[in-house]
Amino acid sequence: MRLQRFESVTQLLIWISAAMFLVQLVCSAFGWRWFEWILALHAGGIRRGFFWQPLTYLFLHGGICHLLINLLVLWFFGREVELFLGARRFLGLYFGGGVAGALLWLAFNFDSWHPVVGASAAVLACVIAFATMFPDREVTLLVFFVLPVRLKAKYLALIAIAMDVAPLLEGTAGRVAHLAHLGGAAVGWLFVKALGYGRPLRIRWPQWAKRSPLSSEEFLRNEVDPILDKISREGIQSLTPRERKILESARDLLQKQRR
Repeated sequence: MRLQRFESVTQLLIWISAAMFLVQLVCSAFGWRWFEWILALHAGGIRRGFFWQPLTYLFLHGGICHLLINLLVLWFFGREVELFLGARRFLGLYFGGGVAGALLWLAFNFDSWHPVVGASAAVLACVIAFATMFPDREVTLLVFFVLPVRLKAKYLALIAIAMDVAPLLEGTAGRVAHLAHLGGAAVGWLFVKALGYGRPLRIRWPQWAKRSPLSSEEFLRNEVDPILDKISREGIQSLTPRERKILESARDLLQKQRR
């Protein structure tokens, strides 16, 4: 999915967000509050049937600093995530993070009339997706736009999540939709894991909860056969890294059986 006038979907999203902010400023200057009332996310609008708001609120912002921070972060992280996932999957990640953030916020604020605007939930989904795929990649942050700080992507993700969790625990969230941010972050992690990218999640189960190992026949039937069916349908290029590792394990198993 590539449009002739834009190098990437990330760039297109940035331009649309900037254009919508200009329209927002014009409407505000003329006192036309209906623009934000229709497009911003708020429980009152959802109750009235404005079901598009979990998408449209992403393109409105609370001020120029709010807009610039979101677009800068999207520019630095979104381009590489899009390059790795492809345009269609990137759009699914971006809007999935935004919608999940909206739903999580609404679940705890359905009696509120306070509007929520901004692409932060979708942008944070991109940041967490980047950190999940490239946890040890070093990135440079400009603290207060002046002081450069270099750290690994996985630590950046932890800091970003902590900045949303801490105000909720302390009860100092104010007018910031931290729940929406966390909903987007969850989608960023789950989306990448569902595609089979990033390091596998390792959980140490207690001895009593461990399952007995699969026999070679069960392994081939339960794990390998679905992958072979996928190859016949979609080609070998459609396999995820996890599926490729399963095939390698199956090959080693068969080689041992032949000895």
